[in-house]
Amino acid sequence: MSRITALAYRIFLQIARDRRTLVLIFLVPMLVMGLLTWLLRSEKQPFRAAVIVPDKGGAMMGDLLRELLVQNARVKIIAGITEPGINEALEDGRIQAAIVLRGADLEELKTGKRAELKVVLEGSDPMSSREFLQQLQRLQKPLLDTMRGLLSLSDENAQMLAPPELNLVFLYGGKDFGETDYFAPPVICFVAFFFVFIITAVSFLRERAQGTMERLLASPLSQFEIILGYLSGLLLFALAQTAVILFFVFYLLKIHYLGSIASVLVVEFIVVLGASNMGIFFSSFAKNEFQVAQFIPLVVLPQVLLSGMLWSLETMPKALQYIAYALPLTYANLALRNLMIKGFSLAQVLPELLALLAFALLMTAGSILTIRKFGAIN
Repeated sequence: MSRITALAYRIFLQIARDRRTLVLIFLVPMLVMGLLTWLLRSEKQPFRAAVIVPDKGGAMMGDLLRELLVQNARVKIIAGITEPGINEALEDGRIQAAIVLRGADLEELKTGKRAELKVVLEGSDPMSSREFLQQLQRLQKPLLDTMRGLLSLSDENAQMLAPPELNLVFLYGGKDFGETDYFAPPVICFVAFFFVFIITAVSFLRERAQGTMERLLASPLSQFEIILGYLSGLLLFALAQTAVILFFVFYLLKIHYLGSIASVLVVEFIVVLGASNMGIFFSSFAKNEFQVAQFIPLVVLPQVLLSGMLWSLETMPKALQYIAYALPLTYANLALRNLMIKGFSLAQVLPELLALLAFALLMTAGSILTIRKFGAIN
């Protein structure tokens, strides 16, 4: 027992003396759990929709529908949207859905004629769209009950008042796109980003542990040349891994997509470029593989929670949105969703590409600045 106690005491002292490990053991779990709790408990941003009533006779039902949406479905009604301008409003992000109410004339409703609810959805965010549609379907009963009361119908005539016919139209995606199709872009980004980061960090750490890095720093090679040489070699495997992932997703899993595979490859190349540089940068602060693994909850988990992979960016609180737009995976997810679901070209996702390039350059600069200071493991 004394030998076991002595061994346990040595391990305890070893961890207790490592300040970085203590921080990652106690602080990082609180940070991740606090972030997750903030997301789950925070009040979501309201869904933005427009209710358009082309027929004057349907004004009463249109006003009632707007009131129900605001009170019971947490929907913000955006005014000033006309039927010809629906697509433009959806594209520029003013609204996420438009409801066109037809055939809602009171006299026609009394005869049993059904009104039509044409719902035009932007479609690139299935989570928020699905939630909105569920809320809209739940509102049909209170909408009918209120209309029956306003029309003062007899019991027999009240039964003739039918629920509106729901007609769905998608600007992007559509009925052919399932959950896996919508979920594929962020998963592709995450898998490439995560594994390239880990492989690069561990590989670079081994070079330092074996003394190779110390010898290279003593050679005529500059820090930039060392980083570029390592990056070029590691990128070959990163790109091969990316090609395998895309082949598996597109040709074996049969994921639907609208953009070109070449455009997706360009985005993935920039993603793995940034992940490789980030792996080199963070490995400079580690002395072993255990310390590299400790960076995962600090570097990777916040990006999983805030990049739009699990929660829609537009429904997050404003404070979390500011953090999300400082993370590279956010721009990678936006770019791939625009390419694969909306069918955009590379020129249309240029802002996202520039943000990813800026991150890659920042990580490259960080790697160059830290390589000499932390190049050798003592």
